[in-house]
Amino acid sequence: RELNEMTDALAVSFSELGFQKGDRVGIYMKTCLEFVLAFYALQKIGVIIAWVNALYRKAEAQFILGNSEAKGVVICSEWGGYDYLDAIQSTKKDLPNLDSIILVGEGGGEGVHSFSELLEQGRGKTYTPPAIDPQEDLSMLLYTSGTTGKPKGAMICHQAAVRGAYEYSRGIEACADDIFIVVLPMSHSYGCGSLLIQPLLLQATAVLMDRFDPEGAFKLIEKEKVTLQLGAPAHYILELAHESRKGYDLSSLRAGLIAGQVAPEGLITQVEKEMGAYLTSFWGASEVGPGLSIMCPPDTPLDMREKYIGLPVPGMEIR
Repeated sequence: RELNEMTDALAVSFSELGFQKGDRVGIYMKTCLEFVLAFYALQKIGVIIAWVNALYRKAEAQFILGNSEAKGVVICSEWGGYDYLDAIQSTKKDLPNLDSIILVGEGGGEGVHSFSELLEQGRGKTYTPPAIDPQEDLSMLLYTSGTTGKPKGAMICHQAAVRGAYEYSRGIEACADDIFIVVLPMSHSYGCGSLLIQPLLLQATAVLMDRFDPEGAFKLIEKEKVTLQLGAPAHYILELAHESRKGYDLSSLRAGLIAGQVAPEGLITQVEKEMGAYLTSFWGASEVGPGLSIMCPPDTPLDMREKYIGLPVPGMEIR
């Protein structure tokens, strides 16, 4: 309810800034509550998200904002020693479509709007939601890694975003009682579908980390009684190797997903043995949305999960 009220308020303010259905707005920020609020508020008014990974720097961000013809961008003023506001302001002259910078944190300038002020200004007001055709209207642009040149924005409709996000729940039987730890960047297709959208579809809980470190994850798992950790092989490898792991109660962790690269031989077995978590791989691609294409069904034997990614998920055609 609180999230819905806040995103309604932001949707009003975003509409008053001139954003409307079909416009593109970049989200270029660390994982935080404001990230989640910005995403859902923009979706409510039919704005197409242009995702920019928070680790990208000026040239990479400029390309995506320019290529998508973004009308605005949501940023934090600073994170990890990098000045996002300065970077965007210095490149704004090369982005003729960029009118608005929505800022979390301190700072100002031409076209800069305070996120917190927009949130307050919209409270108690109403907006008129546009008609959205889930199978035709775009939800987001997911930029690929650009292995054959510059990144390309995969056009993802609302139906693909929602359906793709829900498919993650099948492999580990995720449900409303689960508590997810967010260690993946939610601007990436994997993190977007599995951690930004899936928990809300399930009415589950998501615990946010803006930067992964093994001991920080252990602390959150113990404190929040996290049940699901979705990650890449590196996350699990770092956790298994960390000297402090056995000092934390990780017994609430029941399962996880692994993707981004092929799991090294024996990793799934080791995680299951030493961390007590059922782990399964999947394969997907940005071009099919913030979801997946192939996954092992629940209760797949360990020796199968060590050797195979799985089967096509329902509704997916593979060749």
